[in-house]
Amino acid sequence: MYQTIFLRENEKDIFQTLKNQGIKTRVFESHLAELFNRVYNNFVGYYTFRQEEMVYKIIVLPKTIEPSENAEKEFVDYLLHYYRIKNLYKIDNERNIPNSLLQLAFESNDSQEKGHDFLEEFQSHRYRAILQDIEAFFKRHKGSKRIRQDYISQSIKHKLNLNQNIKEIDKTKIHQIKTKEIVFSMLVTVAYNALKLFVAQKYKNKMSEEVVKEAKRVQSWLLKKYKIERGYKLSLQKLQSIKIEKLFSKTHDSKQLLVDIKSLFGFEQMYKDDTRSIGYRQDLMTSSLFINPSNFYEWYVYDILKKYTEENGKSIEFDKQEGTRTEYLLNEEPKSSNPDYIMTDENKKIKIVIDAKWKNVENVGDIKSNDYLKLKFDAFLLEQKGYTVSPYLVYPSIEIEDRNFTIKSEEDTVFQFHALKIDMAFEKYGNSLEFDFDVQELQERIENEEKKTNN
Repeated sequence: MYQTIFLRENEKDIFQTLKNQGIKTRVFESHLAELFNRVYNNFVGYYTFRQEEMVYKIIVLPKTIEPSENAEKEFVDYLLHYYRIKNLYKIDNERNIPNSLLQLAFESNDSQEKGHDFLEEFQSHRYRAILQDIEAFFKRHKGSKRIRQDYISQSIKHKLNLNQNIKEIDKTKIHQIKTKEIVFSMLVTVAYNALKLFVAQKYKNKMSEEVVKEAKRVQSWLLKKYKIERGYKLSLQKLQSIKIEKLFSKTHDSKQLLVDIKSLFGFEQMYKDDTRSIGYRQDLMTSSLFINPSNFYEWYVYDILKKYTEENGKSIEFDKQEGTRTEYLLNEEPKSSNPDYIMTDENKKIKIVIDAKWKNVENVGDIKSNDYLKLKFDAFLLEQKGYTVSPYLVYPSIEIEDRNFTIKSEEDTVFQFHALKIDMAFEKYGNSLEFDFDVQELQERIENEEKKTNN
């Protein structure tokens, strides 16, 4: 049986929220420490685990998705678009889902079948991506070792085995030690047995037949290509041992392979540092994925703006991609400011400076001063370089009709900026980027300034 539980992004009291949904938290309190840490630090994602006969699916929804009957489907769609953007740009260290599998996942998420398990289907595509990575490693890997075999001949061809020759009654037989190189790798032995453990676990948990079939295929392929150490047994405890860690520590690729293997058992969220070390786990019954929604939103906005500029003869710079650094001095001390995006029309000497904010705006009070004060400073620095600048704040949701804002001091205008909605409904033509009107307005301002100068 399944029980799906929805939490909101930034949920501060998980225990109370779960109790409000009639859920007895006592049965899985041991799982909530990690989950609480993720939610408190503004992550969204999911955490699934089995407790006795019940499988719990805890889904932390981004602020753009409300709990509803379609929430799980919308959430998986959100994750799939995260991977789509991730395949285009390097967002973080989370493993990619190849475009071929991603397309299948999108198609599967469009299912109208009653009772379709959207999250389970998504997780199966993640497992298949891991299995592809493991296979790809061993296609590159050239593992071998030398073994010693007894060899008897009437002529000397190899190293003499003195002990056996002394014992031998028939002196026409010369005992020798033959060294033979075979295709072998202890990494393969561990990987093969990990897949064996994975298949056994997934049968118990009724994992997708496609995943089990793929795992068996990779397992069979390893057995054909390599010599596997007989009698080797792998347990979860052994997989987490220092000995295994050392075995996989020789190269960056082999370290990543260990991450892949452990990720089959739900370890992917247990990284402790940049070397991708993984903490100890006592069970095989969990899977999880958490992402930073603010970071995803910034990349998602960049992707939309990039397409817009390519279609409209402008250029775009993103702080995390091309860079938007503008330098200045503070008492002769070099400083810099980095707006999220700068869109440029070089011919007209116009720059549109943009900051993306991961928040929903229902009224003017939701637009905080720290949102627009930095925007004002960024615009000021660009104006000093001879550009006419139009500043924008971008939000995933804006309920205000008038999105042009003016900051005044008594009767004087101090600063003007605009707000733009770029939602995450993921519809191809869902967002209207109305920069053209603004550029026309800027052009008129430039012409008026030129007329004043000439007069």
